[in-house]
Amino acid sequence: MRINFVMRIALLSCTVGLGFCLMTFSCSSVTYQEDVATVSAKADEARLSQHLVALTDLGPRRAGDPLVGVQTVEYLEQELHALGISTERETFELTPSSKLTITSEGEEREIPGVFFGRYISQAPVLQGFHGSATLRPANSDPVEQINLLATIPGTKYPERILEISAHHDTVPGTVGADDNTSGVVVMLEVARLLQEHRPEYTVRLCFFAAEEIGLRGSYEHVRLMLESGEVENVFGLINMDTVGFYTEEEDSQNSPARIPFLVWPPSTGNFLGIIGGHGSAELAHLVEDAGSVYVEDLPTYTLARLGAFLPDARRSDHAPYWDVEIPAVFLTDTAEFRTDTYHRPSDNLESINLSALRKVAALVFAASVSASDLVQ
Repeated sequence: MRINFVMRIALLSCTVGLGFCLMTFSCSSVTYQEDVATVSAKADEARLSQHLVALTDLGPRRAGDPLVGVQTVEYLEQELHALGISTERETFELTPSSKLTITSEGEEREIPGVFFGRYISQAPVLQGFHGSATLRPANSDPVEQINLLATIPGTKYPERILEISAHHDTVPGTVGADDNTSGVVVMLEVARLLQEHRPEYTVRLCFFAAEEIGLRGSYEHVRLMLESGEVENVFGLINMDTVGFYTEEEDSQNSPARIPFLVWPPSTGNFLGIIGGHGSAELAHLVEDAGSVYVEDLPTYTLARLGAFLPDARRSDHAPYWDVEIPAVFLTDTAEFRTDTYHRPSDNLESINLSALRKVAALVFAASVSASDLVQ
């Protein structure tokens, strides 16, 4: 009995010690600046709503639909060019290989188009169709995928780059208001604010394609940066995926893991998650501090280092950056761990909390202009 008691105490001590080692305690890395506060306060719900309506009106934006992919990118280009921001298309091809047949309420129907069979068979994707699904082989021409890059040059260190990203595709069967139109419209609003207050370093906005079929757009972008050597100039990434759903309902928040002293998010789904991996703690805390300094009433929950150890925390376009040791932070409302609209037709405009989304835009802008200390 005595040995068992001692072992338990030792295990508890190790767990607590590990928790304290993995957590980062520091004073705020962000100092209040009146001009940053003034611009961040200009984040505009009406503009966010306008972009949400325009993009969701295009319908589902699945990676295998070449027409809607071009329409999406053309809308983004139009809005960015109107702000005076130059853009560049980064293109690659993928070939879908499956036809999809849905059986719902006893009726069988074939969904138009050709799909990426390896990923459409995942249960969360099929939720968008409210029925069982079968796949059969089909031939298709390659479909061009378009990453859109928008560059805002730095005033002092233009060769050093902070990237901000969101994927512009959705799963089939849903307009994806939260996943991930919310992230895209925040990027557009951040672009507008950055034109009023440019940081010393370059900010590159990356609207990634084909995230829903395996993070293909971000993997391609990182591959090209490695090939050109530009990866050495990128000192961080802030990635947004599902940032628009918030609720004050008690016990509305679930978690893929709850580990005392390490992973224990709040039980109410009213916060923005800030998730970093190994080497990303400084950037994660900078984003958290920017929210504390410049944004009122937007609760956050930060896992500064542990994200890379949680499979569910790797499910977006920051993961390729973690893989090559670029500091990267994932901003999220946690998707299906908070809402049952995830990958369903109900992920529509009614699911978006515009007031909170405006605060996310203000936070991301404030963080994106406060990272000078990370430039090396």
